Amino acid sequence: MDDALRTVFVAGALIAGDAGAADGEFRFSIAAGKFDEHCVKLEAGRAMAYRFDASAPVDFNVHHHRGKDVVYPVKREATRRLAATFRAKATDDYCLMWENKGAATVTVEGRVDRR
Repeated sequence: MDDALRTVFVAGALIAGDAGAADGEFRFSIAAGKFDEHCVKLEAGRAMAYRFDASAPVDFNVHHHRGKDVVYPVKREATRRLAATFRAKATDDYCLMWENKGAATVTVEGRVDRR
């Protein structure tokens, strides 16, 4: 398994696992022009606190899918740091996504805690 795939697998397992395994710290790299996405199941009314620091600006969003539509309750452009809490209005899989529009690899590290 190459390093990029291993990073996605490990970080994805951290966030996409069961409620206990999903919470915790993460660290991964995003190549120039690429993105990384991690999804977590949240029940209606449940929240997740998240924070991250990136080595360069990234576009960040929290989104979920409604049929063929993609809904973005959180969207930030060109940010290096964010700390917030998101509360689900409906039970669904919610995805945190970081996009690197820069010319060099970006390292992202942070933490997610479901509440």
